[in-house]
Amino acid sequence: MRQIKVNSTTGNEIITIQDVKDYARIDTSADDSLITLMIETARIWCENYISRDIVAKNRTYYVDITETGLIDIPFSPVASISSVTINDETATYTILGLNNESIELDGGAAEKVKITYITEGINNALMKQAMLQTISTYYDNRADFITGQSLHLIPTDAKTILSSYKSMFV
Repeated sequence: MRQIKVNSTTGNEIITIQDVKDYARIDTSADDSLITLMIETARIWCENYISRDIVAKNRTYYVDITETGLIDIPFSPVASISSVTINDETATYTILGLNNESIELDGGAAEKVKITYITEGINNALMKQAMLQTISTYYDNRADFITGQSLHLIPTDAKTILSSYKSMFV
């Protein structure tokens, strides 16, 4: 079984309250706390959709068994690897991939592998646009339904924007 834990969030949100207000044309500060919540919710949804971190995080990844010693690290790009252990003992490994998204254990197959690492996060115009569209949809559709309107779970355009970053890990 593979498990992943977020130890801490080390980066900052890439969207500000003011960004959302400008995009959605909101002139009041009455909903600032709601918008703050929606920023985090949209970011988490987008991260889960593409299986990559938008905001940098410290993570621990647990792998119960690997038959080849090759392990793909989820939610890359990886900024740094803090530690790799096999059965609670320090392991030697080689980092692979353009975004440090894989490691190869020097001993090959192993059991009870634990990898602690920090992700970089993805901060670019595409991520911001996808998040703004998602937040705008959340803001405009705060109820379960609106009479006479068709609602979507997530804006189709946001999925299209994010699809180029989507990883098939999760």
